[in-house]
Amino acid sequence: MTHKIAALDQFYPADALFCARTTRDVMRWNVPDITRLPEYRLDATPAQLAGFAGTLPFIAHEAAVTPVALDFMLHCGLPGASDLHVYRTVQEAEDLALELMEKGLRLAYNFGTLPGLEARDDQHLVAPDLYATLNAKQSLDTLVPPENVAPRVVLEPGATALPDVEGIKPPVYVKLAGGHSTGGGAGVFHCSDDAALAGTLQQLSTQLAAGDALVVETDCKAVASWCAGVAILDDRVEWLGASCQVFDAPARQIANEAGGRTMPDRVKDISLQISSKAMAAGFRGIAGFDIGECEDGSFTAFDLNFRPNSSTGLLLAHDAVRQRTGLPLMYSFYLHHDGPVAALLDVVEADAAAGRVVPGSVFDAPTYGATLDDPATRSCLDGWLAAETREEAVAWIKAVQNRLAEKGPRGR
Repeated sequence: MTHKIAALDQFYPADALFCARTTRDVMRWNVPDITRLPEYRLDATPAQLAGFAGTLPFIAHEAAVTPVALDFMLHCGLPGASDLHVYRTVQEAEDLALELMEKGLRLAYNFGTLPGLEARDDQHLVAPDLYATLNAKQSLDTLVPPENVAPRVVLEPGATALPDVEGIKPPVYVKLAGGHSTGGGAGVFHCSDDAALAGTLQQLSTQLAAGDALVVETDCKAVASWCAGVAILDDRVEWLGASCQVFDAPARQIANEAGGRTMPDRVKDISLQISSKAMAAGFRGIAGFDIGECEDGSFTAFDLNFRPNSSTGLLLAHDAVRQRTGLPLMYSFYLHHDGPVAALLDVVEADAAAGRVVPGSVFDAPTYGATLDDPATRSCLDGWLAAETREEAVAWIKAVQNRLAEKGPRGR
């Protein structure tokens, strides 16, 4: 039997809707200077799962779901979105969500809800207070088995010195705790010695806002870091699989990879234990957990994301793509182009036709620029490539980006 790429509607209740548009405040820890974050990132990045929606009502920006983008998603074998709701402005996104909520649907999201929807918290799929609690790094040890939590301490705002806590000594990670997006290692800092730790605490203490705190956690010395995926339904937890995270420095994630390394069974066991507690608390939907496989043979959970994340599409697609291509590995990529997205898609067409490309966000700069002024807007394509090896995938990314550069800013 031929596997099909899984759709979101398999993992959300029939009365759910998805609005992925996020806010600048939520994203402020993803870049050194939030004022320099391109506005389009707030619409492009959260739309990464539009092509996986299936029948789940999905609200997306028009630049992420142009006819060219939707055709490309279907061309690559994605389930598509049969109940798509398209907006241009944030107000339109809120209005569309409210219209669907008035019909009895419950709101789901992946980086917090839009301000205009906060008052309708009784119509959220997951209660906002529960969502905030589950996603806050300071809550990790209430959900994870004690033996799978590294020694850690939570520092409240204003703290610039580490309490004398046994077992908390460098090397450590300092992590922003709270409801902000910190994907890919944003808001996480590795400190190899006392001087680095003191400097990091001093620096961050001046940047914390109300509700922020810091977690200082012992470096578990992971030899592999797994991003495990689950879907928590009303009556069961479904295991989606796990990808291996790729780093170029401590706390600096650059990619996700599936199929290149065998996942230990213990990663799944820990994930299901966490999921059972979250299910009992009332969480429903897709979640992902970062679990380190440590050099001493132990396992440490170091981040819990009760929302779709950067490897969700990879896990939904991996089995089907491996079957149709015969290629063992899938590796995440990001490509950008200053011209129309159609020119970008043309460069990857041969590999897409061969079944090797699984698209995430497909974002068109001219469509965005026609209605909103954001000079930093770029067409972009992110997703996952099927390959024989990681080296082959990395070489492909470099080659494609070079070809796009040769096209020039308006190349087609």
